[in-house]
Amino acid sequence: MKIMMKIDIKKVLGAGLVVLGMTATLTACSDGYMRDLNTDESKASSLDPNSQLTTALLQTYGDFGLMDTYRSYITGFTQHLAGGWNVSNYAGSVHANDDQMRLIWDQYYSIAIKNLVDAIANTEDSKNLNAVLRIHRVYLMSVLTDTYGDVPCTEAGKGYTEGIANPKYDTQEEIYDFFFEELAACVAQLGTGTDVISGDVTAYGGDTNAWKRYANSLRMRFAMRISDVNPTKAQEEFEKAVAADGGYIKSADQDAYVVYTDSPFTLYDGSREQDFRVNALGEILYGQDPSSPTFICTTFFNIMNDANDPRLYRICRHYINVSRSEIEADREGNIDLTDEVLAYLKRANDVEHPCDPGAAWWNNWVNAPANSEIPTLENLVKQYPEVGYDGNNFPARMMRPFLSIDFEQASRPGFLITSAEVEYLLAEAKSKGWNVSGDVQSHFEAGIKASMQLLNDHYLSSARKITDDEISNYIAGIIATDTLRNNARAAINTQAWILHLMNPAEA
Repeated sequence: MKIMMKIDIKKVLGAGLVVLGMTATLTACSDGYMRDLNTDESKASSLDPNSQLTTALLQTYGDFGLMDTYRSYITGFTQHLAGGWNVSNYAGSVHANDDQMRLIWDQYYSIAIKNLVDAIANTEDSKNLNAVLRIHRVYLMSVLTDTYGDVPCTEAGKGYTEGIANPKYDTQEEIYDFFFEELAACVAQLGTGTDVISGDVTAYGGDTNAWKRYANSLRMRFAMRISDVNPTKAQEEFEKAVAADGGYIKSADQDAYVVYTDSPFTLYDGSREQDFRVNALGEILYGQDPSSPTFICTTFFNIMNDANDPRLYRICRHYINVSRSEIEADREGNIDLTDEVLAYLKRANDVEHPCDPGAAWWNNWVNAPANSEIPTLENLVKQYPEVGYDGNNFPARMMRPFLSIDFEQASRPGFLITSAEVEYLLAEAKSKGWNVSGDVQSHFEAGIKASMQLLNDHYLSSARKITDDEISNYIAGIIATDTLRNNARAAINTQAWILHLMNPAEA
């Protein structure tokens, strides 16, 4: 039997519309609720490109999360530093460890480059800011390629802006060609806009003319970098940079550096929160663990010592440091006994014992003198016996030259390029017969003077500043050795190497 049913389509449609309405209402409520639930009200829905510039500039030296690569590897390979646990365990023992080696890549590429590329895409109408963002991208990419080789550059950071999820790896030759083109284009663009660069936290404070000088100076650096592999291209780019609009950095007041604040150390928490306001290189070289301070390498010490370099005991000091603050490079916990140690070594007819390359400070053991030989130490032990100033091998460690705490303060500048380096570049260019003004010796001497003035201006207290007589005597001694005449490149680059103590990537 077939049962016939009559369906009232109006009632069905009416009921269906009611259900659909209720579903739509419920869905809308659910979507709105979930959207509100998943919205972090502490985060901005859009980013100000000037703020992105600020973050990227501060990150250059302010990111504690990448400084282990400098301390553990690079400063050991350049033989500026030695003796501390980190540099001995990695650069010294050469234990390849991706977690230590990759940190500059991880932090710069995933944070700074991403910020810069996004900001560049959003500032086409802000000509000045756009150029500055691109110049700093060049700077950071130069650190990445010089450290790691072939890396994504021209397509880097474009996953969101252009949908490039797998950027190509550029060769170093392609990357350097990109640098030259970008820097020239940015110099031409600077000053053509009316926008204000409010996010500039360098010493330039948004001055477009200063950024032109900086870009041209970087171009000189990169040209010299390729002078062995492509001398024709190197000379062409160098001479173009020297003659470019805006000129190049010629004096200390034109130096390019990031400005940091005198604030408590941020350590790894600051890196996670992208709080880059203090100089993290100084933080990590200071060391929060009293058992792992930073020592000077024999190579660095001996080169300065043999040349009677007045920078030697401005950079190297002897400390008793039983306790150390975790929030600042404090002098109270680092008692300076340099004068007393040097007096003892003279009485004992002994010499300094800096740490050998790759060695820990306790290798090739140095015996500490009796407490009575170091009057301040003896008094400390008598006054505060419970502290243990002469315990735990602290006096033996005191005999090694440390990096001066003057270089480890939170507010120390993060140098990008200076007039001292530019003078050395000009000296080397002249030694190669390139078309630049002046002569090798005048640029060389000017570089040394600027290098020492840099310490006076940014690191040394009034009591420790290097005098004009000390500088003149040192230069006269260097020239008298005929090193500059016999091997200009070695003489020039030795001085540049000393200059770059606090710029590990360039060193």
